[in-house]
Amino acid sequence: MSYCVAYGCNNKKDRKDCRTKSFFGFPLKNLSLVKTWVKMLRRDNFQPSPYSKICSDHFDESCFEYQPFTNRRQLKPGSIPTIFVFSKATSSRRVLDRCLPTTSTET
Repeated sequence: MSYCVAYGCNNKKDRKDCRTKSFFGFPLKNLSLVKTWVKMLRRDNFQPSPYSKICSDHFDESCFEYQPFTNRRQLKPGSIPTIFVFSKATSSRRVLDRCLPTTSTET
């Protein structure tokens, strides 16, 4: 079963709503391109395996070419995944007001 390794992506090849999606393996023979793909993923310490896949949702339409007789999508050489949804990091931390117990001196 193929699934997308992109952060926050839940696409799996066997799901009915993902049947129109394509899944692409990392270009393991081109190390510089693999490094670029991993950098774009923004996943710490991620090491792609021959089974790691990225779905077609993360590639611009201009990255695809269609095979003439089968009409299957194929990635153009050198294509890079560029479409991701990352959570926004907070630019500053807020100081939370904490309720401190008041000390009262009863005499």
